[in-house]
Parts: sequence; C-alpha cells; structure tokens
Amino acid sequence: MPNISRERFETGHTYEDYRRAAQVHQGLWSGVYEHLNVPEDAKLRLRDLPARRHVLVLSEHWCGDAASLVPILAKLSDAAPEMVELRVFERDANLDIMDEHLSHGGRSIPVAIVFDEHRRVLGWWGPRPGPAQAMFREKIREFKAGRLKDKKEDVNKPVLKWYRQDRGRHTIDEFLTILERGGTARA
Repeated sequence: MPNISRERFETGHTYEDYRRAAQVHQGLWSGVYEHLNVPEDAKLRLRDLPARRHVLVLSEHWCGDAASLVPILAKLSDAAPEMVELRVFERDANLDIMDEHLSHGGRSIPVAIVFDEHRRVLGWWGPRPGPAQAMFREKIREFKAGRLKDKKEDVNKPVLKWYRQDRGRHTIDEFLTILERGGTARA
C-alpha cells in the first residue's frame, strides 16, 4: 500500500465538493445523500468507535455504482464528523492506491479504505455491498455465457434496482463493521 500521508489525504475532495463537480448522475449523487436517513443504531455505532477514522474513497463521477453508494458513505461520516473524516479521490488519478485494492483483478469502484489516526489501514470496502456484488457477479457470468443480451439492461439495472430497495442498509452495516475494527479506546 502506498503511503497515504496526512498531506496527501487532505488533497482529496470533501463529498460536497466532489458532488458539486459531478457532470453525470447528478440526481443520484444528490438524491441518495438527501433522502438517506442514518438509523439511530448506526449513529450509536459511529459514536462508539474506539478512535477517529479517516476514509479515503476512490470514485469516478460516471460510475453508477459510485453515485449510488458514495453518498451513503458520506452521509454516515457526516453523522459523526468528530469520529469519521472522509475524502474522495478520482480513481484514474490515483492508480497507485487503486491497484492495491482490486476486486477480482479489476479496478472496480467505489472503494473505501479506512485508516486509523496512525495511518494504518484497518480495512477496505467495495465495490458493492455483499448481496449486490453476488448478484452482479452472477449476472456477469450469465452475460458472458450468452444468456443475457444487454449488459446495461440485464446486468446494471437490476443492481441499481437492488440499491434502491435496500436503501443503504447493507452498505451502512458493512462499512460500520470496517470502521469498528482495530484501534484503542479514545484518549
């Protein structure tokens, strides 16, 4: 893993700056964030983190998965800014980081890397919550086998529909589990 110094981390975009710069999927980038209600149990888990966390998110504006999921990560971090600091980086400009967090050999996004206050990696999450990833991989297998004809219609749309129905529940739970790893009691 390349060294992610404090200085490099701070060059990342805040979610709001990243969202404002989006040229595509603007409705998703804004709508998912605005309509998500962080559950009370998630807020409690955030407040009970053993120490402050720093989250580096790799994303690209054009990615529908990122536009559906990064707003959830941002809303979580905004629910406890004293415990979670999030910065968004463009994947294609940060391949040294991306190439350390491949998904089945691919540069799939979004990816969220969680660090402690000493810059140690506690874990990473992405590119999709477990059930959505399983669905996506199965749909890709079917597409490659010729059983599905249109990747956008037959692969991507069902995953995006799953995101809407899930309303961030799996993403929140999986991401919180990584945030809770490691660390020591707050000083």
